[in-house]
Amino acid sequence: MKHYDVVICGGGVIGSAVAFALSRNRDLNIALVDFKKPGNASRASAGGLWAMGESTGLGCGVILFKTLSKQLQEGADVSGASAMKPHIMPKPFFDLAMMSNAMYPALNQELLEKHGVDMKFEKTGLKFVLFDQYDRIYAEHIAAAVPDRQQHIRWLDKATLLEEEPNIAPDAIGAMEFDTDHQINPYRLNDAYVEAARQNGVDLYLNTSITAIERQGNRVTGVQTSRGKLSTGMVINAGGAWAEQINVWATGMQMPVFPVKGQVLVSERLPKILNSCITTSDCYIAQKDNGEILIGSTTEECGYDTRTDLNQLKSLAQGAMKTIPQLRDMNIKRCWAGLRPGSPDELPILGPVPGIEGYLTACGHFRTGMLTSAITGKLLNELVRGEPTSVDISPFLYERFLHGNVEKAGAAYSATAGSTSVNRIPSS
Repeated sequence: MKHYDVVICGGGVIGSAVAFALSRNRDLNIALVDFKKPGNASRASAGGLWAMGESTGLGCGVILFKTLSKQLQEGADVSGASAMKPHIMPKPFFDLAMMSNAMYPALNQELLEKHGVDMKFEKTGLKFVLFDQYDRIYAEHIAAAVPDRQQHIRWLDKATLLEEEPNIAPDAIGAMEFDTDHQINPYRLNDAYVEAARQNGVDLYLNTSITAIERQGNRVTGVQTSRGKLSTGMVINAGGAWAEQINVWATGMQMPVFPVKGQVLVSERLPKILNSCITTSDCYIAQKDNGEILIGSTTEECGYDTRTDLNQLKSLAQGAMKTIPQLRDMNIKRCWAGLRPGSPDELPILGPVPGIEGYLTACGHFRTGMLTSAITGKLLNELVRGEPTSVDISPFLYERFLHGNVEKAGAAYSATAGSTSVNRIPSS
């Protein structure tokens, strides 16, 4: 039986980012244990570093806004009209996302120069393409809701939009751009963290399932795996959509993390037709470094079901073709469904659990795992070493669920939509 200072449960983008951050000083004995299950979110991500987009309600929020606006215009009694505002995330999350986003240029350089791994970081910006008055009204609401971020917002009239993105449909009326929001290749980022951690001395237990967490009194002492027991002084739960089971083993308490399915489709390789990432009220569109066009995504709470649905995929494809008519001639290369690790308030769950020693959480990142992996690694490294954290993590602690005062962040528009499936920006 081998002893480790830290055992990380889960090797998706969050667990691997934590492993890399902890291993930089090469002074800790670290194990990363991972078993890829169907629907693993890091293998299904779009790879968007959309700090502003994710924090201001693009995707699902604007879709519902347009629906309600049209119903009200037609005289319908829409009891959820109060939901007709951007789904702005709380300031602590906004700040967390922006801080993490700002880390990527230096992180990209470090991984390239010190470890020879490339996450394919691209400065693209994120354009919210406007097609009608409802899109424009929603965009104006977003801008008004973030007065301290105006320097990152750029308005494009129709002529400027078509000059910068000549393949956008000519009936678009303009766009709002976030100049901070870029992209990486999600596979490459996850693999870069893992490889860099391996080079720094982390032991990798890949294709290895976790079967139990051992505890003596209120202290976690070990991890049982399909390859035997790993004794440890610290367990970090980075189990993604499967984090609750690890938490139950470690603490005896439920963890409010649940799978949220997102369906995505991707085209064959195409010549470069986009200069930025695009989001609309129907879908988002991102051209990756290899030429593929990635189109997403749905948001569905249906357990661990990873089946795709033709009607959902057709809806995404139609939204993409409306935005970029050239895509009518594309071939679909593949499609998939991933399981995001959702939480009731859409905020990550970070740090200790009351009454339990030798255990930290790094889960519930929902659709922002790629984006917030950098800051999560930094924060968990600080927590393990007993240092003051770079960010106040009190809004993200597990104990917020023990006080009964957490509201589901999307409750207003989820209830009004009357559906468990809506399109919106997924885990980036």
